[in-house]
Amino acid sequence: MSELSYGEINETILRPLRPAGRWYYAAVAFLVAGIGWALTTWIYQTRVGIGVTGMSIPVGWAPYITNFVFWIGIAHSGTLISAILHLVRSRWRTSVSRAAEAMTVFAVMTAGLFPMFHLGRVWVFYYIIPYPSERQLWPDFLSPLIWDVCAVGTYFIVSSIFWYVGLIPDLAAARDRAERLMGRDHLRSRLYRWLALGWSGAGSQWRHYGRGYLFFAALATPLVVSVHSVVSWDFAVSLLVGWHTTIFAPYFVAGAIHSGLAMVLVLVIPMRRLLRLERVITPDHFEAVALTMLVTTAIIAYAYAVEPFISWYSGDPFERQFAWWRATGWIAPLFWALPVLNVLAPAAFVFKKVRRSLTGLLVVAILVNIGMWLERLVIITGSLSHDFLPHNWLSYFPRWPEISITAGAFAWFLFWFFLFSKGVPTVALSDVKAEGDRRREPVGETLRSDRPAPDVHRAATGVVAVFKDREGLLAALRTMRRSPFSRLDTFSPMRLKGAEAILGRGPSPVRYWTLVGAISGCIGGFALAIGSALVNSLMVGGKHPVSIIPYCIVGFEGTVLIGTLANLAGVLWHSRLTSLRLPAAFDERFTRDRFGLFIACEPGQMEAARALLASTAAEEVRKVNPTP
Repeated sequence: MSELSYGEINETILRPLRPAGRWYYAAVAFLVAGIGWALTTWIYQTRVGIGVTGMSIPVGWAPYITNFVFWIGIAHSGTLISAILHLVRSRWRTSVSRAAEAMTVFAVMTAGLFPMFHLGRVWVFYYIIPYPSERQLWPDFLSPLIWDVCAVGTYFIVSSIFWYVGLIPDLAAARDRAERLMGRDHLRSRLYRWLALGWSGAGSQWRHYGRGYLFFAALATPLVVSVHSVVSWDFAVSLLVGWHTTIFAPYFVAGAIHSGLAMVLVLVIPMRRLLRLERVITPDHFEAVALTMLVTTAIIAYAYAVEPFISWYSGDPFERQFAWWRATGWIAPLFWALPVLNVLAPAAFVFKKVRRSLTGLLVVAILVNIGMWLERLVIITGSLSHDFLPHNWLSYFPRWPEISITAGAFAWFLFWFFLFSKGVPTVALSDVKAEGDRRREPVGETLRSDRPAPDVHRAATGVVAVFKDREGLLAALRTMRRSPFSRLDTFSPMRLKGAEAILGRGPSPVRYWTLVGAISGCIGGFALAIGSALVNSLMVGGKHPVSIIPYCIVGFEGTVLIGTLANLAGVLWHSRLTSLRLPAAFDERFTRDRFGLFIACEPGQMEAARALLASTAAEEVRKVNPTP
């Protein structure tokens, strides 16, 4: 990938955005049919009653909650790859992060449907939303089900913002390519122009954008750990055998990342072939995913080994008999399939030949996803069908409504992924270019200036020079910093930290927006939970209505949510992305493979500025006179 030029990277990643063929539309039509059948089944279930499913007392949770937990788990790898690996500066994430982020958003959209499917009276779902009403019914923030609403809702909003913000520079590149090939009035051109929010690749934009993206990653990283921990507490805070264990939080988080990484392989391997992205998504990227899965495989193996040990060591007769029943009862075939599918199958990744084989990777990933879905089913239905009372013991089997809706959920998820694959760049274009740029950048090439250059207004007059490479731009920028001209800005297809150092621009003020938002969200989250408790004076489990420890969950989610929204507002404001109007000095080549240097000056100084730029390695120098 490093040998590709910026223009080749641009063309390789944006080429799949051309109009789709008939096979694509046939596949989308098939998925729509699957969604329609699931919707019809759900309408039938709602009219007749949830008794048409295989669920009954005591197995009130089965495939619907299994699917909810499974899809929330699938969503975790996107945040792992995009946020956590961004913070640790991992290089292999660049080519697969965009697909993983999209997968996260679509998986949460899928997971959010299943509580609705599970509800009998779905039309009163808004009862769980905390808003003042004459009914004086406020959510109980001591309930893990309400924690779920807060955590999953926050995760969806934060993941969607994180995904979209990462797309902005690439949407600008898609905008400029579409305008060049199809014209400004084409529907795709207008759509990309609206979504790109006036992105021009100016250095002043990259400075705020880069810092804001770092804060998005920092906020999303603890969120990925908290969300599935909260989901696990739906079960762990109960007293039911098999559920009441402290291992569930790390167990669920590791399983979520395990299944999510497997889904990345299932989606990206075919996408790479169908969209002809072999030059930017290489076997090295898949091997890195497989090696990461080996880590989660070890954690899952430890959890499988320690769970029966905990049952024995506890001395609890109910736990001991449940552990024995799960290994020998009607659920035993599913139970013994879990270590085979989730541990032994991915353990094959210890062999380099398997890690480098796309067929081997795909087969193992599919087996892991099947195994992780079955694991959730075993956890949920196992404990419910074999609780403390022998007269409640029974076997559970799903019926056609549950199977139909589960299959429809996979069609729903794939439908959105198909739209994504042909609608927006499926690989992080600017990240791939920046990765190649980092490999070529000499260490210690630039020195920070103590005299910061002021920001340049987008409507300023002046002179702009076009350079074919980063080195020519930086050399010209040093020359300009020694000249009388002080109002300078750069344009580039990726962030140039060296240019920011030469211009003497310090950290972005976006950090203040994020800090204020996070503090406000924390205070607001605690205030909401405490205020709701005082309205109803709820006494749950002998606890005082104002129970600070459980309310830390609401406070944490508020911190991340409002901090993210404030960070987004700061990025949009300081990057001047509140207007679709592009700077007069902008050139569509700046989002593809060229670099620009703009000198803002009065009309009488243009000739001097032009002569100075002409002495550099510029390919082209032109005057900029913005129209009113």
